[in-house]
Amino acid sequence: LSGRQCLTLLLIPALAAANIFGNDDRRDIRPEDGLSGVGTIVCMGTTRRPVGALIADPDRRVAPRFDVIVTVAHAFVGTDGSFITDCEFHVGADPARAARIIFLKTGTVKLHRNWHNDWAVAVLDRRLPEEVDRLVPRVLNEADANALRAGGATFLLAGHNGERGPLQVSENCGPMPKRFSDLNGFDARVFNHDCDMMPGWSGGPLVLRENGAGYLVAVNSTQLNAITHISGWPYNGRMNPNTAVRVDGPFRDVIGQVLKAGAPGTSVTCLIASTGGSPGLPC
Repeated sequence: LSGRQCLTLLLIPALAAANIFGNDDRRDIRPEDGLSGVGTIVCMGTTRRPVGALIADPDRRVAPRFDVIVTVAHAFVGTDGSFITDCEFHVGADPARAARIIFLKTGTVKLHRNWHNDWAVAVLDRRLPEEVDRLVPRVLNEADANALRAGGATFLLAGHNGERGPLQVSENCGPMPKRFSDLNGFDARVFNHDCDMMPGWSGGPLVLRENGAGYLVAVNSTQLNAITHISGWPYNGRMNPNTAVRVDGPFRDVIGQVLKAGAPGTSVTCLIASTGGSPGLPC
């Protein structure tokens, strides 16, 4: 080989099976995963199918007449940047089990440089069957998440490939310690994670499995490792991993409010999460 050919070989990483984090551990969701409440968000005027998940308040003794899902704010932003309001949630990605979204609060509707507030909480127009799994929201800080994973705790990420296909789960993954070189290295609002994913996994729940229960700890937001993702190369530690917006701060506050009160009568609203503990500002 010529010197130039040898240099080229040195610069190209070894190919992974099908994803960016080594061996591909994505598989179809099974009943025992406790994720039957994961589904797709279908909005008029777009072919995108982001992911959402049903949640529940474990302290509520009587089931309400509505259901609540969590996802990402960009699930409701069209390609032209406009806000989409005519949307349904298809539990299990099944159109026959669709429920209309009648109320929405988001962390932002202006995603540029604001992806750390990329969360949304929505109310459905009806209660889905009680046997459908609902995740329990849980505040989990970075230090505790990293300690849990280091101790062998199980984390899962749910989603689906390329905006279509069966709903899947990525195993053997979870929150990762941040480094100063990461784009979000000092941002406590998001987890970095190494779960296998591709476009279509936006809004998918990052779940902690503990004592037979599933806890929603974050929603999948961005893939900052896009170069290796697109090429199919293994994860490159010099680049940023995928991120998920943590259940905390204004996000957790809105979850609590909506689980308690449901839709207060207006069709769509939003809340921009502000910093420094100050109240959220209306869009």
